[in-house]
Formats: sequence, structure tokens, C-alpha cells
Amino acid sequence: MYTIFQYLCVVLKHIEIYTDSFLRKTTETFRKRPQLLLAAVILFASGLFVLKPVFGLEQMFLNSNSQNKPVFEDETLSEKDTFSLQSPYLTANASAVFVSPSSGILAVQAEPAEESDEENQEESSLISIQESALLSQAGPITFISQESRTGVISYVVQEGDTPSAIAAFFGITTDTLLWANKLQETSVIRPGDELTIPPVSGVIHKIKNGQTVDWIANYYKANADDIIAFNDLPADGQIIEGQQVVVPDGVMPAPPQPKPKSVAKAKSSGQKYVGPGTGKSRAFPYGQCTYYVAQKRVVPWSGNAKDWINNAQAMGYPVCRGSQCEPRVGAIISLGGNTRLIKRYGHVAYVESINGDWITFSEMNYLGFGVKSVRTIQKNSGLIRGYIY
Repeated sequence: MYTIFQYLCVVLKHIEIYTDSFLRKTTETFRKRPQLLLAAVILFASGLFVLKPVFGLEQMFLNSNSQNKPVFEDETLSEKDTFSLQSPYLTANASAVFVSPSSGILAVQAEPAEESDEENQEESSLISIQESALLSQAGPITFISQESRTGVISYVVQEGDTPSAIAAFFGITTDTLLWANKLQETSVIRPGDELTIPPVSGVIHKIKNGQTVDWIANYYKANADDIIAFNDLPADGQIIEGQQVVVPDGVMPAPPQPKPKSVAKAKSSGQKYVGPGTGKSRAFPYGQCTYYVAQKRVVPWSGNAKDWINNAQAMGYPVCRGSQCEPRVGAIISLGGNTRLIKRYGHVAYVESINGDWITFSEMNYLGFGVKSVRTIQKNSGLIRGYIY
């Protein structure tokens, strides 16, 4: 035994000598040619990358602190009202959950770990996902249970989220999400907004006085038995005012369309108007404003309404141009307007009365062909072009 021991000592001595010599030569070589050291580092790193999936090298990161490494357990995720967590370090304890509907990343359900010293918290800033990747935990992460729900929860909108993406992730229709949050299809959601998430597609309804389950089912086109079963109501469907229920597969009724305002169309009597000027005035086409005024008083001139002031003046009738003229009962008032016909042909009427700063006149063809009507405007209205006295 002593001889074998001496032999082993000699062998170890030679190994030490050769190793020491190899290290000295290697160090000297790297010192003279540093690019070889860089190549060796790259080669070593590449080897780790290739062997990592095979040998589970990620455990080198997680096992660096045996007292604070994450412990993965197969537990049932408890339901909470709000699932937005912002802990800087986490340990996994349940099944797979979603980080954000827009990111498409699945993470491991986690809860805040017990507080430890600052060094241990820094080492816990990464967690292993499916034993093949590391995921940073900086920033808020939303965790949602994959189990079926019966209650309403809240969701905090993340960057890049859309109503349709959020609805698809929670397994409800986009309309359900919009109805629950009183949104429209064109509504914009922003990061930080808190949305109400119904457990199933349908409608959330708050009971009002006098309503029954049958009424609710009929209103939302749903099934009364489904409402009773889903909300765990008494068999007789008894509900109380102020109670909130979920209506599975309910559909929000379309908002009532506003009724178009009915405008009574004035109709022509079909009878020709007879007045002091009838048979004495120049003939004008029936139904026009010029025809009506020519029946109210004698009009010996001709032409379109816009030319009446000039034509009347040419025949010696007193006139006044502009909106500052003094109105008189029985005078012809020349008016402007925004309609195509008035802009092209003008418009005339007959002054019926004057009350302070207001003028009342009768006219035809303002509300419709052959229709007589009465209007009142101010004395200085911009519509007034002048008067024929």
C-alpha cells in the first residue's frame, strides 16, 4: 500500500508540474495574442447556448441562492376582483396565466414573495418559463385565471390593448365588453383604464323596481332558467331591487332610433286668389310670389321679383332701397334669401302690419308652390332689399 501511495504522489506531482507549465504558457500566449482569449470566451459561451436546452443550464441562475429560489407548485388559482400585480419579484405557485392580451406571452401565475434583503431581491428579478427561457418581471403584470368564472372582474388596460383583443382573451364577445363598459365601437381605450369583464358573453343588468327574471330574459332575449342557474338565484327567481345579475347570452337591445321630425307640408288650395289688383295688374304666372302681390294691389310693371324696384321706379312709383328704409302697410317688400330660386329670381311680399321694430307680411311660393303664408321679421333685417310704396 505504501508503494502505491508513493506512486500516486509522484503522478500527482507530475500532473501539477505539467498543469502549472500549461497555465503559464497559456497565460503568456493570451497576453501576447489577446484575440485568442476573445475567441475562447466566444467558444465557451456558444457551448453553453447549445447545451442549455439539454442540460437545463438555466438552473444555474435560479439555484444561485438556494434559500430564495422560486418554488413551482400545482395549486388552484384563487379568484380575485382585480388581477393587476406590480410586485418587483415573484415566486410561481399556480397554472399558466396571461400577461397582456396584446403581447401574446404566457407567464406562470405568481404571488409576491416574502421580503428579504436587497441582494436576494435582485437575484429574484428573473423567473424561468417552461424551463427554457428567462422573463424579466419589471413593470406591472396582469395575471388571469384560466379557470371558468362566475363573477365580474376588473382588467387594467395595457399598452397596445384593443377591445376586441381583450374580449377574445377572456372568451367573451366584443359586444359584451362594450356593453359592460358603456363603450361604442369607435370608443378609444388607453393604458391604465379599468374595464369591467363579465364572466361570460351576455349582459350585466342591475335590477330595478318591479322587474322580474322573466322580464329580464324577454328584454335581453335570453333564457330565464339560465339566469337563475348562473346567478344562483332561488328556484322561483326571486330578485331584489339594486341586485346585479349576469344574463348569459343576453343581447343589448338596439337604442331607439329618433323619430324624424314631421314637417307639415303646406298644400295649395288650387284656387286662384282674388284681390284689389285682380284684373287690373299685369299678368303673372299663377303660384308665384309676383302673382300673389299683383292680386293684393295694382302692379302695372312686369319682370321678375328682383327687378320690381327698378321697374316700379321707372314707372314713377316711389321706392326705397336697403334694410334701413321705412316700412309702410300696403307697400311691396322686396326680399333676398339663400335658396337657389330666390337668388336667381328674387322674392316679393305684401306688408300687412307693422308693430314696433317688427314687420308682418303675406307672401306666396315661400313654403311651396301656390301656398300663401305669413312671416314676421325685424325692420332692419338683412333680408330686406327695399320697398315699393
